[in-house]
Amino acid sequence: MLTLAAFVFVIGVLITIHEAGHFAMARLLGAPVEVFSIGFGKRLWGFEHGGTDYRISLVPLGGYVRIIGLGPDESDIVGDGADDIELLPRWKRTLILLAGPLTNIVAAVGFVALAFVIGVEVQAYLDDPPVVGWVEPDSGADLAGIREGDLVRAVQGDPLDRWRDLEIALLTAGGGEVLLKVERDGSVSEVPVILGVDYLYGFGVSGIKPFLDSVVQPRAGGPAAGAGIRAGDRIVAVNGKPVTQYYELPLLIEPHPGTEITLEVIRDDDRLSFGLTTMNEAGAGKIGVVPLFPTVVETLGILPAIRAGFIECQRMTIQTFQVIGRLLTRKASIRQVSGPVGIAQISGEAARSGIEALIMLMGIISLQLGIFNLLPIPILDGGHLTVIAVESIIGRDLPLKVKERILEVGFYLLILLMVVVLFNDIVRFLPESVRQFIFRG
Repeated sequence: MLTLAAFVFVIGVLITIHEAGHFAMARLLGAPVEVFSIGFGKRLWGFEHGGTDYRISLVPLGGYVRIIGLGPDESDIVGDGADDIELLPRWKRTLILLAGPLTNIVAAVGFVALAFVIGVEVQAYLDDPPVVGWVEPDSGADLAGIREGDLVRAVQGDPLDRWRDLEIALLTAGGGEVLLKVERDGSVSEVPVILGVDYLYGFGVSGIKPFLDSVVQPRAGGPAAGAGIRAGDRIVAVNGKPVTQYYELPLLIEPHPGTEITLEVIRDDDRLSFGLTTMNEAGAGKIGVVPLFPTVVETLGILPAIRAGFIECQRMTIQTFQVIGRLLTRKASIRQVSGPVGIAQISGEAARSGIEALIMLMGIISLQLGIFNLLPIPILDGGHLTVIAVESIIGRDLPLKVKERILEVGFYLLILLMVVVLFNDIVRFLPESVRQFIFRG
């Protein structure tokens, strides 16, 4: 229930902010606004003021604003389209259309800044230098000769300072070869690494990991919890074989499905021993633990938070266009794109994590909403702006019927995209074996 409520709240607020941007600019330019609706569908309640029907509608997933003279838009699909209305001058239409996405982008900076004022909990290693702490056996990095202790200076020529930058660069690279600049023992060399592709999300997989201590969080009902393992315990040996970091645990446990094993842990400076029987999951031994990442809380004053919000949104914007470019050139997979189910799941997790996590998520989604609406896709603001640009070039407005056909094409394209992302979301809830069958055949 919390997940659904968080999703409705996040989407409702962000789309309303978007439409409020259109509304405010229309009012500023003296353009008549017929409807400002929070929600879609049947009108439940409202009032009229200044020639505008302010209403709350049945479906609370966002809203719309109907501006006279703007031309056909998505509100015509849910309302009464009017023919033969004189269009506003192109410059006014341009400013009104730009106002929605730009309002989302400004709001994104505000949300991210507010999250930093409240305090954002982040994994501590993300701001550390990108020193390789672990290399997955037989991964692209392992085959390329990357080793623990290597310092990654750059990916594809782009310099790196933090682990956060390295993770994003590799995850969004998709599959294929990437060039890493690596420093080892004071010597710098360029190393080509062939990335794998995560079959579920389409992310690039390098095999490079940060150092991660073997401190664990047991899952409720799992063998580790049943044996008495507690959150914060550090596993130091499995069947007498020493463990120096978390990534070694699967290598020592997975070969023993349904088998009794012995774990040695450090708890409050005491060394304890526990016996348990592993679960058998698709032929691999599991004990039901996840790593416990050390975290830090970043809290900033108002002005530093605004600056941090601007920088963070700038960084995310660059990364978004990099991902779009890789999608268009088929260097990344459409499986990276989440739909409403995925957003709902993330919204629920953020709401459970705390108000600052939910606010940060709203900033991220608001930024993506603003960028997405500027793309030259029919039915989106960017599509309408593209039509206005064409009209400015040819020196006349396109016929209304032509614009309506363009709108219909965009509507069906978005429906197709929605089907794809819903498929992505649903597949992520399927059992591992089913997902592997779908994506690997």
